[in-house]
Amino acid sequence: MDINQLEVLSIVARERSFSRAAEVLNRTQPAISQSIRRLEQEVGEKLFDRSSKDGTLTLAGEILLDYAKQMLNLRQTAHDA
Repeated sequence: MDINQLEVLSIVARERSFSRAAEVLNRTQPAISQSIRRLEQEVGEKLFDRSSKDGTLTLAGEILLDYAKQMLNLRQTAHDA
């Protein structure tokens, strides 16, 4: 797991769309999907409900997102220091 994967998770959750997240991050939608799949494999849980079309997080996704936001905020704080 790396900070870039956590950023992808955060943006997909915020945008509620893999496609819109790809636009925001200037990446392709398949690259975003692959990043989320790798993250899911690493944590051993599904992070998004694939049956919904709006990028709905699972409970595991919500929990990881909270940690991801903290880590991204810490990265920004360190960068600004």
